[in-house]
Amino acid sequence: MEKYLLLTACLISISSQLLAEPIELGMEKSASAIIVLDDDYEKFKREGDELFKQGEYLKAKNKYKACLVVPNFGNDSYAKGRIDLMDKLITLRENATKLLSAGKGEEAVGLLEQILIENPKDPITKATITKIWQDNANRLFGEKKYEEAKIAYQKAIKYADEITKSSLSIAIQSCDDKIQAMQLAQQRPTQTEPEKKEEKSKNPVKPGPKNEEPKVVLPPTQSQRGKIVVINRRLVPKIVTAVIGLGAGGYAYLLNSQYQTKLNDLSGVSQTTDPDGDNVILTQAAFNQWETSYKDVKSFQSNKTTMYACLGVAGAAAITEIILFALPKTKKQTGFHFRPDTQNVGLALQYRF
Repeated sequence: MEKYLLLTACLISISSQLLAEPIELGMEKSASAIIVLDDDYEKFKREGDELFKQGEYLKAKNKYKACLVVPNFGNDSYAKGRIDLMDKLITLRENATKLLSAGKGEEAVGLLEQILIENPKDPITKATITKIWQDNANRLFGEKKYEEAKIAYQKAIKYADEITKSSLSIAIQSCDDKIQAMQLAQQRPTQTEPEKKEEKSKNPVKPGPKNEEPKVVLPPTQSQRGKIVVINRRLVPKIVTAVIGLGAGGYAYLLNSQYQTKLNDLSGVSQTTDPDGDNVILTQAAFNQWETSYKDVKSFQSNKTTMYACLGVAGAAAITEIILFALPKTKKQTGFHFRPDTQNVGLALQYRF
């Protein structure tokens, strides 16, 4: 009887151990599955947040939608909120593009600035606003509306990257030079019509004799030649410096504009060939299109050295121009002087004012 009871107890103990092992294995498998699901969710969420920072809202939306596909995350509040935000930003960008096509640039800027409220570091939106104000400023500058052009350049520089800021600074300086030249021209005294009539009445022109001999134009005296040389020596460096500065600055601006255009083309091609943002291009033709655009951008980056050199030359020219304008003019010597008489033999007494 005792042997029977002992055998029964051993069988019960073995059975309980065998039953416990599958339960523990099942729990371990469930825990590992939950960890894998959490990793998938975090991966999609992280990729969506990164695309949001880059201004790629459609691609970011697809990543947030992938978060909701992960089991147990179908009602995730964070992913749903981000999807709603992406829809809002995509709509704002599409409406801004329509306004730009209709020639309503300032209204488009208003919508794009709403995007920057949600994402202040959006590089795509900031580049678009910069180009709108820059194009507007270039048009005003061509129309000789320099004060309005300066305001537009200043608005563009708020959103520009470091390279574009350099060219915009040169453009603002050009506007200042033009405005200063116009102000100096307006400050020159002009003689009114009544003043001209009064001067003619005081100094009437006497008619000369009919058989008047032709006047002989004498060559300039030595003092007059000196004055002409001084004027040319001061004027020529200013003109040469201005031409060099404007040429270098204009070429730097042209290089930067071409680079931005190729960069925008690459972004457009990337959205077309890889709309879901998974870095996989399905067709060979689409890949060739993307590769060509990418090589164009890479090859154009070698022109940055030339652009920086042009900016340096333009900056040096601007400093030289300022120095030339700041140099004091030579003072005239006043008083009595003796000089050879050109008409008679002897010396002539001259008083210089």
